[in-house]
Formats: sequence, C-alpha cells, structure tokens
Amino acid sequence: MTKGGIYHYFDSKENLYYQVLKDFFTPNGIPKWLENIDLNIKDLIWKGFESLKEKKKYIQDLVGSDTDDAILHYYTFLYEATRKYPEFQRAIDESDKLKIGVLTAAFKQAQERGEIRQDLDPEVLSFELDALLQQLSYLNFVNPGIKQNQNMFKRLFDNYWLRLKV
Repeated sequence: MTKGGIYHYFDSKENLYYQVLKDFFTPNGIPKWLENIDLNIKDLIWKGFESLKEKKKYIQDLVGSDTDDAILHYYTFLYEATRKYPEFQRAIDESDKLKIGVLTAAFKQAQERGEIRQDLDPEVLSFELDALLQQLSYLNFVNPGIKQNQNMFKRLFDNYWLRLKV
C-alpha cells in the first residue's frame, strides 16, 4: 500500500496512529488463564503464573524484539499512548476492574469450597495476585534470578500458595 493509499482511508498520520491504538486498546475480555474459574483455586492461580511465559512472548512479538529491551519498548508505548489519549488508560482500568471482579468471584468460590482461608478478603487477594503477576511479568525480562532459574515461578507460586491454603 502506498502512502497515498493510506491517506485515502485516514485523514492524517495522527488519525492512523489513533485508529491503531483504538484497535489495540479495544477490550478483549479477561486473560485466558481466568476463563474457567470453576477450577480449584490452586490450579487457577498456577495457570496465572504459567501465563507469564506466554505474556513475555506476546510482548516480544508485539514490539518485534526478542531481547529484554522489549519490556522497555512495551511500557514506553503504553505510557505514551495513555498520556496522549486518556481514554485508553480508562480502557486499561476497565479491563483491570473486570479481571479483579472475576478473580474475586473465584476466591469467594474457593472460600465456599473450603480451599482457602476464610479470614482473607477475596477482593484484596485479587488485587494482590494481579499486582504480583504484573510485577513478575516485568521481572521476567530484567531479573537474572528469574531468567536463570526456570523453576523460580514454581517456587514463587508454592510460597504464595502457603499463605492461602487451609
């Protein structure tokens, strides 16, 4: 396609950029690992930890780099897009809210089934797990302990689970 062809469909380079962002930030539901909250909670949480490898590959593919700098490019992209167009930050916030809601329901079910401690707040657990997985997604690129120890996610999961189980 030629430059003229592009401008036939888009008013400007800025409009093209906005349309690409609009497509990227279109909510696409919850993460795949959360699609079956009827699993026992231990298996569901482990799926979240396992998804970190897929997330790394997704980020690398998105930015077109298999180096650890991919995370820098990804976060720079998110930062610039959401600062220039606040509606995309709101889309991220709505997606996070949906994810937290699904996780909260899963933790409540787990409490009802006696899988985790009753004294834990399901909503706080949901926020905590989401924050942990997001941070681990970043560390998966930059932390030598994670990059050099293929078993680190399993160790982190096991330690996390110790705090929840009855």
